[in-house]
Amino acid sequence: MKRWITLLAAWVSAFAAFADEQKVYDLDITVTLTSRGVAEIIEVWDVDTGDGITEWYLPRENLGDIEVRNLRVRDEAYNGARPFTDAGEWDVDLNRRQKTGKSGIVHKHDGVELCWGIGEYGRHVFHVSYDMTNAVKTLNDYDMFHMQLVNPGLAAPPRHVRVTVGTDAASLQTALDTTNTRIWGFGFHGTAAFEDGRVVFESSEAFGRNSSVIALLRFDKGIFDSPAVEERDFQAALDRAMEGADFGDDDDGSALSVLLGMIAAVLGFFCMAGWARRRERRQILGVKDKDILWCRDIPFEGDLLAADYTLTRLGEDRKKNALASAQILRMIYKGNLSVSKDARGRVEMAFGSTPDAGEDPLAADLWNMMYEASGSDHILQDKEFSSWSRRHGSRLIKWTKDINTAGGSRLSTKGWMQGRRYTPSGQQEARNLMGFRKFLNDFTLTGEREALEVKLWREYLVLGALLGVATQVAKQIKDIDPVLFEQALVYDYTTLNSVLRSTDVLSRAITNATSASSSSSAGGFGGHTSFGGGGGFSGGGFGGGGR
Repeated sequence: MKRWITLLAAWVSAFAAFADEQKVYDLDITVTLTSRGVAEIIEVWDVDTGDGITEWYLPRENLGDIEVRNLRVRDEAYNGARPFTDAGEWDVDLNRRQKTGKSGIVHKHDGVELCWGIGEYGRHVFHVSYDMTNAVKTLNDYDMFHMQLVNPGLAAPPRHVRVTVGTDAASLQTALDTTNTRIWGFGFHGTAAFEDGRVVFESSEAFGRNSSVIALLRFDKGIFDSPAVEERDFQAALDRAMEGADFGDDDDGSALSVLLGMIAAVLGFFCMAGWARRRERRQILGVKDKDILWCRDIPFEGDLLAADYTLTRLGEDRKKNALASAQILRMIYKGNLSVSKDARGRVEMAFGSTPDAGEDPLAADLWNMMYEASGSDHILQDKEFSSWSRRHGSRLIKWTKDINTAGGSRLSTKGWMQGRRYTPSGQQEARNLMGFRKFLNDFTLTGEREALEVKLWREYLVLGALLGVATQVAKQIKDIDPVLFEQALVYDYTTLNSVLRSTDVLSRAITNATSASSSSSAGGFGGHTSFGGGGGFSGGGFGGGGR
């Protein structure tokens, strides 16, 4: 019995010790760069201090010509919006009570330590702000921000980290995007992306003891006027940072391993790909492809999300983001968008009512993005959306990722799919979809011209865009009856072709932006970060947290 009591006591003691450990639930850092290259930094630490410590501290070393100043700290749990008292040079030997409500800086030969008292033990949300001068370096060919913003060796590694780098609206009018900036992230597993004119680094898994955040940004000349001049080219800094880096999309193995991998891939493709695709299509359709007959009924009750999901599952070859083209056409015919031409004959789009988010949430999101891109006059030209897309790559990535989820959810809700398997009614709709594609390809030859209902022609065109054949459909409808063509489709044939080109340009802007934003960070457009590499940075240090 004594043995079990001893074991229980040891377990309780261990649990209590674990419960009292420091924890960092979330760390959110915002870096605002001024025209003179000063980094105005705000860090928000959501922490549990645990017991036995008196202060929280952040080492900032490897400063060179950088000066750290204007430290301000507040604690939501202690004094809300009021800043701590600035104690000047910090005395680490004071007790917890003496440090409560105060902050200060320890100056060392290799940098500084930003310090503040924790107050009571337990949960706190510390807001810490300070400036780092000369954070942007003026190089020969570009300007650069290369900073370690989260140290390795923290007493409690954060569970989640987000770092945002942007420009000061008061002194700069330039948003950061792929037209003027390249980005690389090192020291952690996560992503780097352009978002709303800023750069966002975000962790995808909890930090370990050796995790850090090193941000490297390259800027075109003309954005900053920093006095921190370094006589070197950016490529020299990038080469140093890339030592030991691995962004997860290059195979640096031996020639033999590469060759074996290629052989295995080829063999795997020939052995499995064809069989797997045929099996997948057979499960979705319920019959062999040769048994599909043409069908003039609108498939999936006109649900674009369900149809797009099914086409993707079937492996149909279409333009990327064909869904966007189809949604834009449907919004035009529903009055959510209206089309006109400017003085030079270019298509412009004006905005009516917002699409019903319950009917098609992705269409509503697309409408909102187009509306934001249209500027103060709310008249959208193609170039405006392309420019907006380059600055909002992460938002468009989310939109494209949501397509698959929304389509699968719609199929399940309407009883067309259970789990991943199509129900008998879902298989029938899938067969109708493939039969409808055959119908669109040659309905002028079917002998059914008289039976066509003019009110369906708009839906034929919308679904033609989803299937990638809208131009062919428009021509075939014109061939059937040129007079009714304009009455049914609102525009004359020439104007409609301009509209179709415009929808294609808009959807390609989405494709281009998501491709750039999701491409490897090795190219500087964002994507995955590298745990290794990043050398040559300023700032940072080792350690930090409660002590």
